[in-house]
Amino acid sequence: MSSIKKEILEKIALTPKGERRAKMLENEEIRNSVLNSGANVLLYTGDIKQNEENIIKKLENIYVGVILRKNKKGNFDGLGALGGLAERTKEDEFYALSLEMRKKLIGVKDDVILENNEAKLITDMDVIRKNNVLREMKEELDDLGISDVVIDKDKLKLIDMPNLRDDNYMINIWNGMGDCFAITPYCHIYKDEDGIIDKILENHSSKQNGEVACFKKIKLIDALDCFGNQKGEFQLEDGRDAKKDFRYPHEYLALWGLAGRFVKGDDIVELALNIQERSNHMVSFREIAKRTKQSIEDIAVSVNVDTDTLLCMENAMHRVYKHKNNIGIVKSIQNYWNNLR
Repeated sequence: MSSIKKEILEKIALTPKGERRAKMLENEEIRNSVLNSGANVLLYTGDIKQNEENIIKKLENIYVGVILRKNKKGNFDGLGALGGLAERTKEDEFYALSLEMRKKLIGVKDDVILENNEAKLITDMDVIRKNNVLREMKEELDDLGISDVVIDKDKLKLIDMPNLRDDNYMINIWNGMGDCFAITPYCHIYKDEDGIIDKILENHSSKQNGEVACFKKIKLIDALDCFGNQKGEFQLEDGRDAKKDFRYPHEYLALWGLAGRFVKGDDIVELALNIQERSNHMVSFREIAKRTKQSIEDIAVSVNVDTDTLLCMENAMHRVYKHKNNIGIVKSIQNYWNNLR
């Protein structure tokens, strides 16, 4: 750990959790000194039914593969995509190693690759994020007893998430002990055309001390409301249901990024209405933006819609939730949007 990073971490550790730490990390120089990246992949399978009128029926054959995580105490810790924090190499330590020792870092450190039969230290995030996904996926599937699943990293599709930050752990949870990072995550989707999801589902088990409790295959339309569930037997630190909700808001946002690649315009507004009608809690892009430190304009980019459409989705969902028990008002809202199509 560099002396500068150590000094900054000590200052953050001595700063009260919450707003004051968040204010510190608004300083880019401070944040960059404790910065790392993370990467994940949302596996999905299926295609849209083009001949269906109902948006739910259009999407009912699209499934996603997700894990249910465990925390260090062995309790459920939220749904998620396959992925995690990047493993990187310090430049001085890398060049202090012999050529053969450097090669042993390939596949272990995400910023080391093989080039011209030599290990090379890189800074290219487009390569690092893909290496990050493959390594973390391998480690998490190993927790499930799966060792023979391989994906083509060149088929990973990055979901654009401008200005995304995942600093929640450092701001609200970290107790000041040990190393810690501010994190810029990279979210990917990957179309499973080889039966990978079903193979994992049918053959997985769970290590007692592993980070993954189980693997699930969920309809996309059922996963789209998996953020905001309150209470439950197992709860995340913010009170959300640790068995039903995605732990990380950016991994949940990737679901809408996937949906936004299948449906456009008024169809995605109709989808938002239907998801909210099926949900007992508020589905809110404003809440996601608050947690990821993004603007509504940023979130719209991730969902693959323009900002006005995203605001229509948000406002329509708010009205449906507000009038949840008034079927007549809910139907009138739906009819209004259907008549715009």
